[in-house]
Amino acid sequence: MYDNPPGSAWWSACKAELDVRNIEQTATALQATSRVLDRMRSSTEHMEQLAQTLSEATERVAVLLDGAKESGRRLEIAVYVLIGVTVVQLFFLTFQVFAKR
Repeated sequence: MYDNPPGSAWWSACKAELDVRNIEQTATALQATSRVLDRMRSSTEHMEQLAQTLSEATERVAVLLDGAKESGRRLEIAVYVLIGVTVVQLFFLTFQVFAKR
């Protein structure tokens, strides 16, 4: 092609062949790009579903933690009551022991 002057039959044929090859490569690249875009779209949808699932699970864990916090408060109050009752009973027993002597 480069040996022949532009506009000659041989030059035109070589240029036409190069144009056809370039068009074929462009078509192949477009198909590959289309496939990649489809995979990316599918991956994005999957990631959105996973993010939604994670969000729901996080909300459930937060609710469970709030319940555990409330239970912990109730348990703390119960422990204080038990300690108070135990101290009162010890004083009662001490007074009972000293009252008999």
